[in-house]
Amino acid sequence: MDMLLKMETDNQNVQKTQVCNYLPERVHSKGRRKLMSWLNQQMKVNLIDGRILVGTFVCTDKDAHIILSTCYEYFNEKDLDTGESRLLGLVMIPGRHIISIHTDVQQTNEQPINSSNFEEI
Repeated sequence: MDMLLKMETDNQNVQKTQVCNYLPERVHSKGRRKLMSWLNQQMKVNLIDGRILVGTFVCTDKDAHIILSTCYEYFNEKDLDTGESRLLGLVMIPGRHIISIHTDVQQTNEQPINSSNFEEI
């Protein structure tokens, strides 16, 4: 059980007083809820140099850096359709190099990755 405690001190004695027996649920903004819905989902990221990275969305930060796990690199859309890729593993993509991000609309692991499976965000 989560409990919020208030500590009061007088001289050398410390008293703990139970203020409430639960912590209220955090109310997240619409944007944060959207980001949370993308966690552990397949994501495609287009970079300024033309490369395409496809992997599992792990996290982001205030500077729009993105971390993808089990990430594959494709050099262009043609490679994405033919499946010609290079496994990178865990990658951090600086936000300044990102043109666009796309999420997988199918959300199934059995479906092969190609450009028609993604919708632009």
